[in-house]
Amino acid sequence: MTQLRGEMSRLMQLRDLSVHTQRSYSSAVSGLAKHYNMSPDKISKTMVEDYLLYLKNVKNQASNGVATVVSGLKFFYKYVLSNEENAPHYAQRSTRRLPVVLTPKEVHGIINAPRKLKHRLMLKTTYSAGLRASEVIHLKPEHIDSKRMLIKVQNSKCKKDRYTLLSENS
Repeated sequence: MTQLRGEMSRLMQLRDLSVHTQRSYSSAVSGLAKHYNMSPDKISKTMVEDYLLYLKNVKNQASNGVATVVSGLKFFYKYVLSNEENAPHYAQRSTRRLPVVLTPKEVHGIINAPRKLKHRLMLKTTYSAGLRASEVIHLKPEHIDSKRMLIKVQNSKCKKDRYTLLSENS
């Protein structure tokens, strides 16, 4: 591991960035270094901009992917090198796609597909409470407050706890 990579890893951990974010940011910097075949601390601001244009125009990378690279390079230049001059200052427009909306009949078919009552209840609770798959996996009986009709979701996205409603039909 190079000294720069080690310093970047250390600073990302100190800022409590998620493992996924750390991996993405490291990949952004290593992608830049590989593209020019040189250490990222030797790369000029124009070269950084050209690299971003290359990702966008030649590699046809989605704007969300380019935005992640921009964030990783911003972090690297701002915190690791203390050189905000070379840090890209571009906000990428993110493309928002509308979610697929299932019909009530389709939802009913999915929920009633499992033979076991336990599995149907899990699907019903997941759907009605708007839970993520990782939240369902960590759900325990003590998290369900049937008197107040609430579900406590612990360590949700960004390590936050939250409450969601427990449907009367679950």
